[in-house]
Amino acid sequence: MGKIGRIERLPLKKQLILTFIWIMLLSVICSILTIGLGMWGLARISVILPANTYEKELPEIANYIRSQESKIMDPENREELEKRIPAEGIQYQVVDIDGKPVYGTLKERKIPNRTALINGLNKTVTAGKPFGIGGQFIKIVPVTAADGSLNGAVLLQYKLEVSGKNSSGFNWINLAMILIILVSPFMYIAIFTYLFATKFGRRIARPVDELIEASQRIRDQDLDFTVSYKADNELGMLTESFENMRSALKDSLLREWKMEQERRDMMDAIAHDFRTPMTIIQGNVELLADTPDMTRDQSEAHLKVIEDNIQRVNRLIQDVQVASEKDMEYFPLRGEKVSLPDFLQDKEREVGYICSSHQAKYSFQYEDLSPGAGQMVFMDVQRVSQVLNNLISNSIRYMPSTNGWLGVRVLRQVSTLQFEICDNGQGFREQDIPHLFEKFYRGEKGQSGLGLYSAKIIAEKHGGSIRAYSRREGGACIVFTIQIEERWLE
Repeated sequence: MGKIGRIERLPLKKQLILTFIWIMLLSVICSILTIGLGMWGLARISVILPANTYEKELPEIANYIRSQESKIMDPENREELEKRIPAEGIQYQVVDIDGKPVYGTLKERKIPNRTALINGLNKTVTAGKPFGIGGQFIKIVPVTAADGSLNGAVLLQYKLEVSGKNSSGFNWINLAMILIILVSPFMYIAIFTYLFATKFGRRIARPVDELIEASQRIRDQDLDFTVSYKADNELGMLTESFENMRSALKDSLLREWKMEQERRDMMDAIAHDFRTPMTIIQGNVELLADTPDMTRDQSEAHLKVIEDNIQRVNRLIQDVQVASEKDMEYFPLRGEKVSLPDFLQDKEREVGYICSSHQAKYSFQYEDLSPGAGQMVFMDVQRVSQVLNNLISNSIRYMPSTNGWLGVRVLRQVSTLQFEICDNGQGFREQDIPHLFEKFYRGEKGQSGLGLYSAKIIAEKHGGSIRAYSRREGGACIVFTIQIEERWLE
């Protein structure tokens, strides 16, 4: 979208008022110019005569009348006189000394008596209309005898108004001028209304077209756009409301899609976590079935392993219910005091079962850096076991099919417990390591990062941390630390 002009930002009511004002103003100006130019053009080609055209001819006519003296009183000289007086613009009347008409084109008596005649000699008086443009004027030219005595006068009546060269042409010119005066304003109003309406329509069409396009994109389930039109008017408020609606709809759908994806991925992770306890249960059941002469203590040990893993399966089933209702980051920890040697002994036994079922070697090491701290630790056994099982399962999955190796190292300190799980598999790519514990990160192999993400959440809920690195000799290592004191519950 281009830049929005200052007028376009105004409210629609002000835009309409300004548009109307511009239409009327330009129409008036153009009408005045058209009429003025038309009058000037007609005058230039002498179709229109100036208002004082006939007034300018009066001195010449008066000189002729004076030169004829008393002969002008004789009607036989009428033809010669009328040759000097233009019939289109000047009417005349020859009167005797008492003002009585002798002959002429004016029929009505204009001078009532001798006194009025004498008082009006060589003067110009008004006749019929007020003095001014369009009024009629009479110039009284005296007629004298050879001895200078007054015999009468010639009345010359004319108008001060624009006129045509001849009477027939004058009517057509007046008609044309009236048509121009009447038509040109409406013509200009129509032209400017069309031009301004077109421009106003384009201004309205911009946000309307943008809203139509936006609604079509929403219909096509595409919310990755913005409505860019901004203005301090009704259309700006409409587009802003539409943009807010689009943004809110996008956020709502993204949250819904995200929660759905989290549930789906958590179900995948839980399904993955099911494999480890089920494998352990299956291995112990097969071992019990294949060893009928097993001692009672050995049988009870295997049954204890089976029972522990059944509890893990039950815990995972509860996680399935949580995943169907809530965000995967929501789950409670159930801390309890447990015997660390017993816990590690069970873990070592499970690692042995898993590695033996995959023909892999393993090592399990424990180092206690705080001998006086006691054997009891505080943690959520099921969650910590879930992390260990997840990491061990990942190592088994990516280690070589032959000569595989898995190493577990446990480091006990006063208030923390550190687990390090390593293998001789492919290891991590350097560019993947910073993102391994992100919720939806997928590495080169396409594996989901949700298992490591859940391990990170569990470690952090225990007041600890988790990190990953690649071994120099090949393979991957995951190290996670947890607090083993009750303060992580605070």
